[in-house]
Amino acid sequence: MTFTFDPSLADSVSIVRFHIGDTSPNGNYLEDETINYWVNASSLEEAVISCIKYIITQLSTPNFKKDWLSVSNHEARMGFEIILKNKQEEFGLSSGLIATSTISLPRRADSYSTDGDIIDGAP
Repeated sequence: MTFTFDPSLADSVSIVRFHIGDTSPNGNYLEDETINYWVNASSLEEAVISCIKYIITQLSTPNFKKDWLSVSNHEARMGFEIILKNKQEEFGLSSGLIATSTISLPRRADSYSTDGDIIDGAP
């Protein structure tokens, strides 16, 4: 597996790495072959989103602590979730989240309830 990054952003792999912040050969998250797969399977913008989602899955492992060693992925995962949201907005791509709605419960006009809850002892 290989790692390349051209600071002049002359190729697709370097552009994706730039957007996801995976530009260091020491401790990189993705190999060139993985990035190339997503670039060839979709648009450049969608490849960025797919790569960020992959990194989030890798950072979603439970925290680990043994004696003096402590590994926490929580902060890194939260950072990539923010990057994911920002890149989706920047590229105009949907988040793929399921739409939600608010349900208001009906209430009687002569009740003392203001938020739909039942108040004990109210006439």
